[in-house]
Amino acid sequence: AYYDLSHVYRTIGVTQRNKEILENFVKIAETQYAVGMGIQQDVLKAHVEVSKMVDELIMLNQRKKALEAKINALLNRPPDTQVGEPEEVVFKKFNYMIEELQKMALKENPNLKGMKKMIEAKEKAYALAKREYYPDLNLRFAYGQRDNGPEMKRKDMLTGMVEINIPIFYKSKQERKVAEMRAEIQGIEAQYQAMKNELFFMITDMTSMIQRGERQLELYKTGIIPQTSLQIASAMSAYRVNKADFMTLLDSQMTLYKYELEYHLALTEYEKNVASLEAAVGKRFFQ
Repeated sequence: AYYDLSHVYRTIGVTQRNKEILENFVKIAETQYAVGMGIQQDVLKAHVEVSKMVDELIMLNQRKKALEAKINALLNRPPDTQVGEPEEVVFKKFNYMIEELQKMALKENPNLKGMKKMIEAKEKAYALAKREYYPDLNLRFAYGQRDNGPEMKRKDMLTGMVEINIPIFYKSKQERKVAEMRAEIQGIEAQYQAMKNELFFMITDMTSMIQRGERQLELYKTGIIPQTSLQIASAMSAYRVNKADFMTLLDSQMTLYKYELEYHLALTEYEKNVASLEAAVGKRFFQ
């Protein structure tokens, strides 16, 4: 929820900046049209794109309020509590290997740790059940103080008793109990193994998505976005000297806008995958 809110804030920023650029495009198109170097259709198209940006900003602000309410609900706070703007998400490279994460999960995952404790408790109960095969020996002593009467002196009394409980019916009673405890241990061990296998699969799958996200972010940051920015600069220069039409310039800008949004979305998904992996392993990776 936090990263979704952060993404909305970044999207609002990108959309607002794109709206301002398009408003400048409107002025350029109007100037070109006024001097007879442009057409009215370019001016109208630029106005339509600005209106789309205004509509997008309205929807994003509604989305922001919904996410703030969701975060307040998750934190058990009043719905109108001010959340504030999240810090800008900064990409951090993930440097953990799958085998390292799996070993970490065996040690830190709370569900696996809880299952281990259950197995230990059942094994102790199993050991106690096996001890019921042997006779129980109980020794009891009692001391009784007796008061003397006027005609009789009574000594205090000490009594003792030895009690032996022999498990005569161990085949029908104790043995069944031991077998039941053993079966419970085997059942929990099977659950533990299934949980561990599922956890290892999740770690492998999430790590793969994180690695794919890293490559995608690198491609956007070093390739797609810079190249599109250069394309816009080239289109702007060509348009000013009437060597390119306005639609080429506008399409280039909208393409850059789309790629910037895709970059922030990919960064958000990357951070959410890292957070999910932290929950699966049971440890924070980035402090």
